[in-house]
Amino acid sequence: MPINIALTAFDVCMLFLVIGLLACWLAVLPREEGSALETSVLRLLGFSIALLTLSSAGILLSRILELDGHSFPLVLSSLKPALQFTHYGHVWIWRIPALLLLWLAGGWSLHHRHHTWAAWLMVIAAAGIALTRSETGHPADHGDFTFAVWMDWVHLMSAAVWVGSLLGMSLVIFPKLLRGGDALGDRCAVIFQRLSTLSGIALVLILATGIYTAVSELGSFRALWTTGYGITLDVKLGIVVLMILFGAHNRYLKLPRLLHAAGKPVPASVFGILFGGFAPAGNSPGETTVVVRSCARAVLAEAVLGVAVIVAASVLLHGMPPAEMPKAMAGMSMSMNSSRANPLTGAAVLLRSAPVALSDGRATGR
Repeated sequence: MPINIALTAFDVCMLFLVIGLLACWLAVLPREEGSALETSVLRLLGFSIALLTLSSAGILLSRILELDGHSFPLVLSSLKPALQFTHYGHVWIWRIPALLLLWLAGGWSLHHRHHTWAAWLMVIAAAGIALTRSETGHPADHGDFTFAVWMDWVHLMSAAVWVGSLLGMSLVIFPKLLRGGDALGDRCAVIFQRLSTLSGIALVLILATGIYTAVSELGSFRALWTTGYGITLDVKLGIVVLMILFGAHNRYLKLPRLLHAAGKPVPASVFGILFGGFAPAGNSPGETTVVVRSCARAVLAEAVLGVAVIVAASVLLHGMPPAEMPKAMAGMSMSMNSSRANPLTGAAVLLRSAPVALSDGRATGR
């Protein structure tokens, strides 16, 4: 189980990074022909696609091992049946064309950066991979392409834009900007302001879809503190609250300081006053670099919290929501009664139901 959770967390991290880098490229970075910053983002994007390909293979391998009782010698012989006869296999196989599209469009973008249609093709491919996660998770318990599945998909995509863009900023964009010194103050201000706006839009969608999903999976408010699933969700929510506070701090304290240091007008804000405003300072040599470095540290802290959210979410994906427990117990009772009445038939029922439970996420999550 821990290895499955780790593989899930890694897969989600890579998916988030791909989507976040695409969001940075399309909505955060200024459009500049031949930009070194854009080159760095595209190189990291290519590396992330490679890791996402590996993680996709890894999660399929982990599911096959679950079906075969963690027997490595049976992996190859079980690959075809897993893809043909399990719901998880039917959904996972759609990752192959999506990954292929990512590779092709990503390679094209490296040599034709002004062709934004290639970037949007990558967005479509990444969104398709995100849908495979929603279609093999708890929201798909009641059928494919249901309202719950689409809500989970919007939640996943919004979280990917938020957390993934923070990771992209911390891994490549801020380090590149800091090497430019005060000369890049204006670009830093524009980029940070766009990032803040993008994060705010994503957060609204995350909260709306997250509330719906939590209510449907918990079943009752009491489950928040009486079940392991609910307690894990509490931890996740606590980390999200910290991220929101960091985000508000960045928007209403760090951003005004960066705008001021870059010589740009600072919009008045009631929230800015609540968060302490900012201390005006002269445009002394090195001031912009100091402010940008401070912004980079704040975004890095928020990104680390985002990774912690992914880990908590991965634990939830491999747990059983409280709302599904009565149905699972009823199904187990029927299987046990069948095995008592007819041991051979009962065993067959158990064997048939196990792959479905494992592959659909109905017992173990995504």
